[in-house]
Amino acid sequence: MSSKALTIMLVEDNDDHAELVSAALEVNNLVGNVVRFADAETGLDYLYGRPQSPQRTAPALPDLILLDLMLPGMSGMELLKVIRNRPETKGIPVVVLTTSAHDQQIARAYEYGANSYIAKPVGHQDFVIKLAELNMFWSVTAELPRGKQNSSLSSGDQQP
Repeated sequence: MSSKALTIMLVEDNDDHAELVSAALEVNNLVGNVVRFADAETGLDYLYGRPQSPQRTAPALPDLILLDLMLPGMSGMELLKVIRNRPETKGIPVVVLTTSAHDQQIARAYEYGANSYIAKPVGHQDFVIKLAELNMFWSVTAELPRGKQNSSLSSGDQQP
């Protein structure tokens, strides 16, 4: 069983959580690249290849999106709806990774098209283990669409 190096888009406003996610994924040596955004709007700029996104250097879309729901400005749930309603991004797996484990929120995330919902564990070690399991599934077990190119908006300034 071989692993694939993934490009993961992380949308997380908490610096400590983002650092922990990146470190935990790196420890398992299964991730090729983590691109982090602190809000939904800059994440959208990246996804749609808008010129104001300096992280977007290649036309390929991320293999996986890790999405916090509690974000400044546009919420993670709103971002999920946009991702699923656009042909360019609707096939990218989205894993909600958030502190909330409320049944209503979980149900809504799946209704809006999340592929998975993970409540962030409180303990550091538990968090690292949960991310290792997540990483193992998406990089070794699951088959993801590869080589999908960005068919970004031609003008780069249209809104989702």
